Amino acid sequence: MQNIMEVLNNIFDGVRFKDANYREKDNVCSVNFLYNPSSFKPTDENKEEMLKNLKKYVGDYVNYEMVFVSCPLDKREIANHTYTTLVNNFPALTKNFTYDDVKVEINNLSVNISLKLSPSSYDYATSLKREDLVETKLKESFFADFHVTFDKKEDEIEVKDVIANNMELLSSIKEAEEKTVYELSNITDIIGKNEYTLAIDYSKVNSALENVVICGTVTNNQKKTYKRSYTKNGETKEIEKVFYSFSIKNGDKVMYCSIFPRQSDELKGDLIEVGMNVCCFGSFREYNGKFSFNAFSIARCEYKREEIKSGFKHVNEEYHTVFPEKYIDYEQSGLFDAQDKTFDGTYVVFDVETTGLDSLKDEIIEIGACKVTNGRIDEIFSTFVKPIKKIPKEITELTGITEEMVADAPTINYVLPDFYKFCYGSTLVAHNISFDIGFIHNISKRLSYNFDHVLMDTIEMAREKVPGLKNYKLGTVVEKLGIVLDNAHRAINDATATAKVFIKLM
Repeated sequence: MQNIMEVLNNIFDGVRFKDANYREKDNVCSVNFLYNPSSFKPTDENKEEMLKNLKKYVGDYVNYEMVFVSCPLDKREIANHTYTTLVNNFPALTKNFTYDDVKVEINNLSVNISLKLSPSSYDYATSLKREDLVETKLKESFFADFHVTFDKKEDEIEVKDVIANNMELLSSIKEAEEKTVYELSNITDIIGKNEYTLAIDYSKVNSALENVVICGTVTNNQKKTYKRSYTKNGETKEIEKVFYSFSIKNGDKVMYCSIFPRQSDELKGDLIEVGMNVCCFGSFREYNGKFSFNAFSIARCEYKREEIKSGFKHVNEEYHTVFPEKYIDYEQSGLFDAQDKTFDGTYVVFDVETTGLDSLKDEIIEIGACKVTNGRIDEIFSTFVKPIKKIPKEITELTGITEEMVADAPTINYVLPDFYKFCYGSTLVAHNISFDIGFIHNISKRLSYNFDHVLMDTIEMAREKVPGLKNYKLGTVVEKLGIVLDNAHRAINDATATAKVFIKLM
């Protein structure tokens, strides 16, 4: 295959094969090429010559669809793309890295890029010869030869020295608030996975509320069915699906609930028995002036009422440790065709990498987040976090995050205040949000930050709007939606891909 690509690349000067995608439903192979408009024009004659060679060297058993993407060697576009490429794909190199640290020089089809890195990032990058990886990544999007060099920043101010003297992060507690919660224990899953230890007092809810936990005693449970239509191979069929309608009582307040289990869990709803204490994760819905609860998961549990009085820290006046950066991407800047899509609200789509799965015992080692406004990614927040304990070998193998990469990173008590500021006033979004927000909630409780944001889960969005997938892991969803996820299991890459999934599904 590599030889075929080399042949195609040599037919004309100034054009290069990028990638190809096959659509089985209509037997079409979409072949994408990059070209430099100063040396190649995608005329009908040139396209015909490329098509003839495709059929000759690849075969004519499919229908070909050729797409030519113009990539002029523009300094600003290359600098934008270089900055985005580093932040999205090489977060270990971008501590205190800004757009101004990118310098671009163009000589014909040769592009020289100089990147100014912090001393710790510079030492890391040069020791592992990361220039080659950056060059390879840039060549995927431009028809040019790239030469990347690293320069070391001088006289860098130590962030920790600045933070240590900033009392804003150490005090600024709001006036204490009183509220009722329910402490959960002896949790046994019935449908779905339940990872929560606290439930809210649903008697106080008087408006639609997303992604919360409630608890109570089951007063009735009914198994019901509904019909659902789906289309396969052009034929519309109707299937019967199961759901459970049940109610719970806590004190004097009864809440009517429903749960729509996946097919493999349909029989488990029969385990919901009258008199059983349960906790449910889901969202409140309003219909005809009445509230009901749509559960995503349910578990047996014991619960105890707690009256708590706690104070929380104010949002920082400024960022002190992790400084958000503007997000620049060709799909949003107009270089590639993209369908404009806007919607109201501000959302922070985030992902955390951790030393393990237990939010009570394990630690965050990386946070990546994208702020979405008016249907576009505006800013990114990305940082390593230095844990107290060693990173397990299996986590390094999964994420690629090593002890060396987090050695100079700030600890979570420096990172969380800035993440709180980044998220303030936004809806929080993640893929399987119960995992990520579990870690954030446990840490924020210790540090007195109140992450009481509305939550949304792209897994639930995908299950509703992209039915029929073999599973709903992030990799499966992005593949179905045609979204590129490079370097998976790195926080900023997963967060960026999740943000694109979120935008497409909204």
